[in-house]
Amino acid sequence: MVRWLGLPVLALVMVAASLALTTREAAADPRDFTLVNASATTVTHVYVQETGPGDDWGDDILGADVLPAGSSVFIYFTRFTPDNCFYDVRVVSADGSEAELVGIDLCATDTITYS
Repeated sequence: MVRWLGLPVLALVMVAASLALTTREAAADPRDFTLVNASATTVTHVYVQETGPGDDWGDDILGADVLPAGSSVFIYFTRFTPDNCFYDVRVVSADGSEAELVGIDLCATDTITYS
């Protein structure tokens, strides 16, 4: 009898895991992207703003985290305007250098490489 109870519990766990994965995929936004650090230095800050006039970079997406050279991070992008796909990305490195990647179509690409 113990074996029979184990099968329904296992089936419930598998269904719950499947639903969790499906929900996560359904919640994904086309502007989510992977940032690859192909530079020789650690990235300490990443900011994203809509392409266009203005200077509204918002908060550092990495927060307290950093992105070491040769690593990548998946960014769940939440600060977007519906129907807009073009964004600028500012990257600040540990050595003090900064770079702006301008006019990136986040609906057409899922990977941005900083080098």
